[in-house]
Amino acid sequence: MSPVLQRRRLVADQDPEARLGRLLGPAFTSYRGRFREAEAGHRPAAPLHLDVDVTTACNFRCLMCPAGRTGHFFPGFTRGLFLDRAVYRRALAEGAAFGLPSLRLGLTGEPLLVEDIHQWVAEAKSAGVLDISLITNGSLLTPERSRTLMEAGLTRLMVSVDAAGPDTYARVRPGGLWETLQENLAGFLAVRRKAGSELPLLRLSFVEMEINLAERDQFRELFTPLADYLSFQRYHNIMGLSETDLAPAADSGAAGPGGFCAEPFTRLALQVDGGLFPCCSDFGRLAPLGRFPEISLAEVWASPAALRLTEAEAAGRPPCRQCLSGAVGALTD
Repeated sequence: MSPVLQRRRLVADQDPEARLGRLLGPAFTSYRGRFREAEAGHRPAAPLHLDVDVTTACNFRCLMCPAGRTGHFFPGFTRGLFLDRAVYRRALAEGAAFGLPSLRLGLTGEPLLVEDIHQWVAEAKSAGVLDISLITNGSLLTPERSRTLMEAGLTRLMVSVDAAGPDTYARVRPGGLWETLQENLAGFLAVRRKAGSELPLLRLSFVEMEINLAERDQFRELFTPLADYLSFQRYHNIMGLSETDLAPAADSGAAGPGGFCAEPFTRLALQVDGGLFPCCSDFGRLAPLGRFPEISLAEVWASPAALRLTEAEAAGRPPCRQCLSGAVGALTD
């Protein structure tokens, strides 16, 4: 599920923003307008989005994940770490002070392993966050979990699938069962339908690799009737793995390495140990900005390190190009 594998920009089959604007009102539309301006390189006074790594634990061993079958992970990080709830609440309080509009639960691990994750959603909603999303492999998405997440105020449910059938799914996502995923997606839709709600929107994603590219059209055909929108993302082999199955899909049409990265202009990522980073990629850890709550979200956003990063990006010389070109650079250079 790790977003390090999904570094390229999403390509949505259906644009969810107009729908969310209708459901959430002018405040959401205004926020998305500011987000687009930030993506174009106009740095806002405060972050518009916070990614929260609630846990490094996961019940899958996905072949393309740094914490999965490859055995690769970052120094000081192990499986089974969970974010301190007090740290999360402190981040929400600070976000409320500058009007944080968007938050996502889940980065490294599986957030549904946090039994009361719906309460984390509810606390974000109480703090005034407009757009609250959660990314999951879907294996623990029982109807009861779906109901509690919906009632808590979740805006978007993002389920990583990456296959269109049981054989490929078993190869890409060891630990998961195709039948369980199908049952859980059907259960979620039934819960939402029974409640008469359109939220949370359901996004299903497909990371294109040689192992699954032949199922891309089948994935679209199978899931278009179920999902509110689909996303197709190109696997970017930033770990330098040599397995043939992990080769990026050459004909996916995705942009290659390099180019402008908007993430330092839009967001911060909070890791389980309090580390703050400028993007949602796992390799964002190569560009540390500080440790929370030793430094506040507002302070780190305005810090010299963060400003140098966006200035260098705007000039076409980003110092954290590991996930784009493979060349590691120091943020302090």
